[in-house]
Amino acid sequence: MKRIHFIAFNIMAAIFIITAVLGINGCHKNKSQTDYNILVIHSFDSLYTWGKEIKEGINDAFSHHNLSVKIRHFYLNCEMLNARQEIDTLSRLLDEYTYDPPHMILIEDDQATFSLITSNHPITHIVPIIFSGVSYLNCDILTGYNNITGFECKRDFIACYKLAKHIIPNITRINILTDSTVLGQSSRKEFLKQWQTVSQTEKEKIKIKFIPYREMKTFRVLYPFYNASKGDIFILPKWDFIISQFSNISAQPFFTVCNEGIGENITGGILGGIFTLPYQQGFDGANLAAQILKGEKTITNVPLQYHKDRPVFDWPQIKRLNISKSQLPENSFIYNIPIYEKYKTEFIIIILTAFILLFFLIFLYLLEKKKKKRIQIRLHNKQELLEQALQVGNFHTWSYDLVTRKLTFDKHFFQSTGLPLTENYKINRISLIRRIHPDDRRNVYNTLLSSIYGKDTKVVVQFRISLNSPDEYEWWETHFSLSPYISYSNAQIYGLCSSIEHIKQREMELIVARDLAAKAELRQSFVANISHEIRIPLNAIIGFTNLLSDENAFTPNERQSFIKTINRNCNILLKLINDILELSKLEANTISLVSEPCNMEQILELVYSQHKMRIPESIQFSIETPHKQTIIKSDSIRLIQLLSNILDNAIKFTQEGNITIGYSIDHNQYLTLFVKDSGIGISEEEQNLIFDRFYKCNEFTQGPGLGLSICAAIAQLFEANISVESKPGKGSCFSIHIPIRKDDQISFGEDREIKPLFPTNADHNTENNENQSQETTLLIAEDIESNFLLLKTIIGNRCRILWAKNGKEAIELYRNNSVDLILLDIKMPEMNGIEALKEIRKLSADIPIIMQTAYAFDSDKDIAIEAGCTGFITKPINPVVLKQTISNYISGIIW
Repeated sequence: MKRIHFIAFNIMAAIFIITAVLGINGCHKNKSQTDYNILVIHSFDSLYTWGKEIKEGINDAFSHHNLSVKIRHFYLNCEMLNARQEIDTLSRLLDEYTYDPPHMILIEDDQATFSLITSNHPITHIVPIIFSGVSYLNCDILTGYNNITGFECKRDFIACYKLAKHIIPNITRINILTDSTVLGQSSRKEFLKQWQTVSQTEKEKIKIKFIPYREMKTFRVLYPFYNASKGDIFILPKWDFIISQFSNISAQPFFTVCNEGIGENITGGILGGIFTLPYQQGFDGANLAAQILKGEKTITNVPLQYHKDRPVFDWPQIKRLNISKSQLPENSFIYNIPIYEKYKTEFIIIILTAFILLFFLIFLYLLEKKKKKRIQIRLHNKQELLEQALQVGNFHTWSYDLVTRKLTFDKHFFQSTGLPLTENYKINRISLIRRIHPDDRRNVYNTLLSSIYGKDTKVVVQFRISLNSPDEYEWWETHFSLSPYISYSNAQIYGLCSSIEHIKQREMELIVARDLAAKAELRQSFVANISHEIRIPLNAIIGFTNLLSDENAFTPNERQSFIKTINRNCNILLKLINDILELSKLEANTISLVSEPCNMEQILELVYSQHKMRIPESIQFSIETPHKQTIIKSDSIRLIQLLSNILDNAIKFTQEGNITIGYSIDHNQYLTLFVKDSGIGISEEEQNLIFDRFYKCNEFTQGPGLGLSICAAIAQLFEANISVESKPGKGSCFSIHIPIRKDDQISFGEDREIKPLFPTNADHNTENNENQSQETTLLIAEDIESNFLLLKTIIGNRCRILWAKNGKEAIELYRNNSVDLILLDIKMPEMNGIEALKEIRKLSADIPIIMQTAYAFDSDKDIAIEAGCTGFITKPINPVVLKQTISNYISGIIW
């Protein structure tokens, strides 16, 4: 079995080598079409910021060689794994590449390098591997590998000591932080080996202390750092994340011989050291990899190399230890240094340049100011313009200086208007514009600009202006034009102005007369239309009601048909009244949209269920929605109203075929509601008229023609666009495109329930329902006897009923009786329902209170909810709705 595995491994290796050679040769022929797969294995996790510098170096190296590569970065997170776990993790990673090995593997730092090579995975024998940033390389593990090379970081403890001595001359003790790990023991040996090279004098002068910080107890491990003397320094052979805790309590500097624990935005507590920058580490490995992939070098001929080291420091530690920047070596690299410190010389140059430039600008300004003053003096000599007085036509001459921005009028203008006479007859432009009516200022200003920029040579503009009293405006007209000029400094606008108040008054009289006639005609048309639409259902209601008075003239089925006809016409009459009220609210701008989560699926299902029974069997009624459920913040009531009104229209004009309602979301920018039908269609001429009030394509169709006009008005509230596509005989499609604002939240695929307006009995404590007596008591507050009798008749003898004729009686009856539910009318004598509701809520916060009203405005419902009601029904009372509402709060009633 081992022999079979060995043969299979050799075959796979041979195939990979041949493929790699052909790929490398092919890359020279067609570089732009080759993508190299590179696997980069990091020793630490992705949160260490020096990993970002390594990645930048890798990317820059491949970009420098113009290679197209796909790089995968894998983070071993060695600090959280033991040696066995590291090898297992990397083995599982390489198993993913069994059938498609990468072109190159780059390894960063000691831990990942050691664990990958010792894993002895087949991939490690066939894929070129380059390691970087390795400080303690065990050459024995490379035995048998001819596809591995890389870069070592020379852990130069002596250079680090000399760097520290350059900053702190009087060093008396070097503290080496070690641990019991393989790297920790190796670094200890390496330091002792290098320390042998220093002079005997330094050996005798400086003490060496090894601090096994991970084996020490908490107090003992903190002691050497907290009580470090002025001659102490600390050297880190390798990075450990707890080092920053030690450095924060020590007044002496920490140095390192590795590039870990120090970098941009890293608070590692390390002052500095001599080592390879993370960017250089990543660049060196990737640069060698690019040369090998391009065929410039062969991995078997590349010996092990050292990274280039340089002095590196951390600015926050420099400031913490009060070290001067001048104490650092000249070629030092400083992390986290502020921009103003890094480019101090450049900042000084920029500031000096800015001062010089400012001085020059001030000089230019004073020069220009002097020049303008000369021009003003020259213009001041032109004291009178157009000496001819146009007093017969009450015209006044004026001019506007584009430089001084002042208007000059003739003396007669001040005399006729009563304005105080100014020096040289000049008026500031701003003060004059402020006298113009706010609605006319923009027009006057734009007209003036049009003349200045030469778009209109001769201009006439009318405007209202207040010359005497701030609240009294007078109509004026002015003609003006821009005079020819050589330069802007001598440009002038000349004009004539006159009062046209008497002309405007005559125009207003004519307009008022015309509007009164139009309103009278519109009122007459409205009354005629509404009278006609009211009489049609009333005729059926009264007629069939009179027929029902004769009990023996008709069969039970005929009488039942009469009742259905009466109910249908009552609903038509009710809808007509609602449409008129809705139209009046829209005209009065008393409707505001409510933003709440709307489940579009539920809205369409509700509209579908409300209209399904009205759809003839010859019509297929369906819903069309996106695949994902959508929840959007909007006004659900108005969305339902839009769909219902258009759907009512579709039902009227579709005899057979299909009707479809639905919605769509267009690029998360628009919510589109639509109603499609296969009805009679609408001609192009009529498509421009159907949204007008009282317009009906077929005059013989029942209805006032207000539904679509209400839809158009509601669409304006949404800032939406309502449109129709239709052809006669082909059907119609009405669409409403509602813009989705940024603060409207959209979610897809969530079955989120919308909180109901009023809680049901499920929201109340069911213990009260279990303990209630068999006899349920209802308190009805209603001042109209006929309305009370209707409620009593609907409820029947299923409950004990108490009747209060006003709010005060309702409060008294509730105090003296055990009541399970209250039906409270809003409008009542002595004390209305809202006041009574507030008083009852002082007595009980749990009693279900259902408000009933004949008002039709949303504000009534808002006031009732704010006062504490738990339910709301609108007159005329629907028996089914009333029974369902009572059942929501009182269980056990059988209807």
